[in-house]
Amino acid sequence: MSQIQTLVDMLKAYQALPHHTNPALKQALGDVQAWQKARIKRTNHAPFTDDKTAPLANYLIERIYGDDDFDVLAGQLLTAGTNALNGSGKLEKLIPTNALGSGVLGVQSAVHAIRLDLALATSLLADFGERYANGGIDDTLMHDVYRHVNAKDERIAQIHTIKDVCEQSYKYFNSFILQNAFKLAKGMAYDNGYQPLYDFIGDGLVAMKPLKRIDDFTVPFVANELVVIHEIHE
Repeated sequence: MSQIQTLVDMLKAYQALPHHTNPALKQALGDVQAWQKARIKRTNHAPFTDDKTAPLANYLIERIYGDDDFDVLAGQLLTAGTNALNGSGKLEKLIPTNALGSGVLGVQSAVHAIRLDLALATSLLADFGERYANGGIDDTLMHDVYRHVNAKDERIAQIHTIKDVCEQSYKYFNSFILQNAFKLAKGMAYDNGYQPLYDFIGDGLVAMKPLKRIDDFTVPFVANELVVIHEIHE
């Protein structure tokens, strides 16, 4: 299966998720994601404040972990990917293969994160509706929801997937040849309707530039997140 087919299938499945047609669930998901972002920033204070790691940390939290505009991005990417499959766009020829693969992996990580948070939002309404309605979301409630959903292994896998996205992207984007090829592809990518995916990948490239080693971000981030998951489920 081509990378574009994978992207299209993934985004079609994403658009079929229930929060798109259920306003209450969409609101609960938004609340869960807002709590997640605030919690991650507290837990990873150093990576979010260090000049070298902050750009990547913010890219992950805003563009991959749960983007408020992800629905718009997903729709644009689905259109671009469908056009490519129909032969009206040559996406795989316009964007270097390794860069495209990293972009697809990043989108896949974003969709998976939303699925996991959607399970929390669903439980929040179904199992903790009264507490949620009366007091909103706080750490105690969210920890109870986490334990009730009991997706510890999936959350651990998610943390390692984010690490893999960072490492793969850094490996390819750290190549001078690929960086030049990616820059040269900008005009053609924009002209053929692939600006959303190009910018999604390009923003990741810019976020990684200050890093001398990807481990400077991934090692503390993974360690901090794993501690939180284990503490919640102890």
